[in-house]
Amino acid sequence: MSYKKQTVAGHVWRQNVWAFALLIIAGLALGAIKMSALQTASQFAANGAQAVGQVTDMTAQNSGKSRKTYRLSYTFSTADDPFNNGIQNVSKAFYDTQTVGADIVVTYLPANPASSIVEPEKITKGFWVGIAAAAGLVLAGIWGGMLSVSRARVSIRLRDTGDVLTATVIGHSVEGKKKQKGYMQWRDGAGGEARSMTMPLADLPPVGASITVFEDPTRRHDPVWEGDIGSR
Repeated sequence: MSYKKQTVAGHVWRQNVWAFALLIIAGLALGAIKMSALQTASQFAANGAQAVGQVTDMTAQNSGKSRKTYRLSYTFSTADDPFNNGIQNVSKAFYDTQTVGADIVVTYLPANPASSIVEPEKITKGFWVGIAAAAGLVLAGIWGGMLSVSRARVSIRLRDTGDVLTATVIGHSVEGKKKQKGYMQWRDGAGGEARSMTMPLADLPPVGASITVFEDPTRRHDPVWEGDIGSR
């Protein structure tokens, strides 16, 4: 059976490289959120004014199996408007020191009193941890993508220059909840074993079938099945 030749780009895509792209996107998004929070905190520190307001509502809501979100609602007056409302998610420690109807110090932006906070430290809490996590996600995505490209190039090279061997399919393994995809294992004449890429089970040769694989003459890289990379 003849299989369509794969390009490096096509082979990389089949290795689910999109997952590494998602890591990069997630890292950049997390970094942007943290930098925005830092910018907001800087605005309050440089331009903020303070007023004494009153706590109007306190809520503690479950946001996970073992986490709660603590939220304070408050009102405060400015020279231009005696009725300004605000709301902020706060830390548990800060939440526990407040009571409905009690006074609370509000920091607001005079140019836009709708932007206000009562716990400034909450905005930048975990900033460096978040930045480190964002950098880790981006680096993991880049590293994974580069590794996928490197593997694809090796596979293409093996198809074009590797030793051609005949192997026998010795088993199938199912992956995923739907159990519609999986991979096969094979054994060549010398007793070496390897596996295919994950694909629909219907596209895999049956157990016992003879298949063509390409092997690295130096034995530094795993052999590849022609169905994964295309026939020579």
